[in-house]
Amino acid sequence: MVLLSILAIFAFIIIYLTIVVDMFKQKVWLGLLGLFFFPFTYYHAFVNYSGNRKRISAALLVTTVLGFGYTQYQEYVAEKELTPFFKLVSLNHSTKCQVESGITWRGGTTLYNVSCNPKYINEIEYTNEEELISKYREFIVQPLLKEYSQTFGKVEAKGIKLIILSPSRMSACYIIENPNEIVELWSSFEYCD
Repeated sequence: MVLLSILAIFAFIIIYLTIVVDMFKQKVWLGLLGLFFFPFTYYHAFVNYSGNRKRISAALLVTTVLGFGYTQYQEYVAEKELTPFFKLVSLNHSTKCQVESGITWRGGTTLYNVSCNPKYINEIEYTNEEELISKYREFIVQPLLKEYSQTFGKVEAKGIKLIILSPSRMSACYIIENPNEIVELWSSFEYCD
């Protein structure tokens, strides 16, 4: 299923760029519009494409639906697989967690984006980014790993990218692979990308 998703994304990029090139051939401003604003590219594929409109439109729709459908399916699976973990964390640690959009792959492991918001987050003080990461790891992430290993940690070839937004709007980011190993940690002013 992952291979199908990767192939669909690759095919979508090629088809999309083919349409944008056609838009550039017709008018430069139209090509720039299609390059930066995707709805115009879809419109062009259905209405103004100089080649076989039916074939390019169908290919664009199929690859879009496959990519979007796979992402929605993965988010549904993530929600279902992570629900027991979320319930235990909420009950035992007063921490609300939820699945965020976005899925990544790392060396054969599927990583779901998960954000957690502990009620006691304002009590944890830090002075710099390194201290933020280490204190959040000690006071938030480490206590959650017991519940993680008992629930979602039993699912093979999966993991999470844990995102904890601090009161200063900086994110502490942790990649946790199953059963309960923190393999990477960093801080970001963006959303852990």
